[in-house]
Amino acid sequence: MTHNTPNIPARMMVIAPSAFMNSLAIGTSSLGMLFVVKDVYGASPAAVSSIGALWSVSYFVGCIVLCKVAASLRPRTSMMISLASGLTGFVLFLLFPGLVQAFVATATYGFLTAFFWPVVMGWLSKGHDGKELNRSTSLFSVSWSLGGIISSFLGGWLSEMGKFLPLIFTATMYGINLVFIILSHRFVHDDPEIVPEAGAPVKAEDRSTPLRYPAWLGVFMVYMVMGIVFYVFPVFARDELAMSESAIGIALMIRAACMFVGFYLVGRLVFWQFRKRIIPALSVIMMAVLAFMMLAGKPSSYVMAFAILGMLQSVMYNNSLFYGTSGAPDRNKRASIHETVLNLGQVIGSIGGGIVYQAMGMSVVFGSLLVLVLAGTLAQGWMLTRMR
Repeated sequence: MTHNTPNIPARMMVIAPSAFMNSLAIGTSSLGMLFVVKDVYGASPAAVSSIGALWSVSYFVGCIVLCKVAASLRPRTSMMISLASGLTGFVLFLLFPGLVQAFVATATYGFLTAFFWPVVMGWLSKGHDGKELNRSTSLFSVSWSLGGIISSFLGGWLSEMGKFLPLIFTATMYGINLVFIILSHRFVHDDPEIVPEAGAPVKAEDRSTPLRYPAWLGVFMVYMVMGIVFYVFPVFARDELAMSESAIGIALMIRAACMFVGFYLVGRLVFWQFRKRIIPALSVIMMAVLAFMMLAGKPSSYVMAFAILGMLQSVMYNNSLFYGTSGAPDRNKRASIHETVLNLGQVIGSIGGGIVYQAMGMSVVFGSLLVLVLAGTLAQGWMLTRMR
């Protein structure tokens, strides 16, 4: 347990509330859009999971294409571009709705979200390592995961009230967040070290750890599972478990709540740092959960499994971000890699899971995940044995 709490930089007064609001908007729209394309436009399970994957694919591409552009901007300028594009995209979709428009809106705001998360992660980690870095990343993760808790419930509840209500709420949150970022200059000024200098080479020493590689593989695997949980399970739960939209939202909210608790704990504890055996141990626990889900038949069983997955997700996400940015001279780039890897996992999970579920059922989906995670765990073990 940490006794001497490091000072939290002033920039976290901007980052934490904005991350919360953005997560709240994205989570509400993700679940809400699934029910729109399924119930309003009659899309198949594979098509429903594809629209969730489309956001991840677009974001994945955005992290690669926009990385240098975003790094050349002041953090708040980059964040405002992302929020303004999200607000515009959802307003246009609400004014001119349709199935094709849903895919276009999802792809556009997913791509431009790359102006937000990698930049925020690079900004919060500037000038910090060790306990200070862990404290900042934990506060950031607690903020966005709190948004995930609320959005999981809101997405389901608002969908029952009206299919387009989650998207109206999302547009509203983007607008509020944009105004907040604009006004934040009044109470938090830019740190001198984060103002970009065109053409200035990075001269900092690279003291990063090779533990980032198995940690990145870990976050890839857990988000591959999350791709199923976010975009395939809601369809399965509606069609085969007879769960309502609000019940599905509560199940996902419990996962998010456990993830929130996990982020809080890893921010307070330090024993796990640089203990390499913990990384594959988390993957082994995830394999056990997947084996349990293969046999699960009741909604309560999935809720219990989601709770454990939420805890695992928080630790594996934190490992990826912490080991990826710790000691690195170019933290925006490392944060982009972190986001790219986890979104690649989510894309593969959501698209592959939707196709396998439609063809062979949910038990086969979880069985396939179990085999893939086993292979990934063995790869993590191999990586660790190669490290000095």
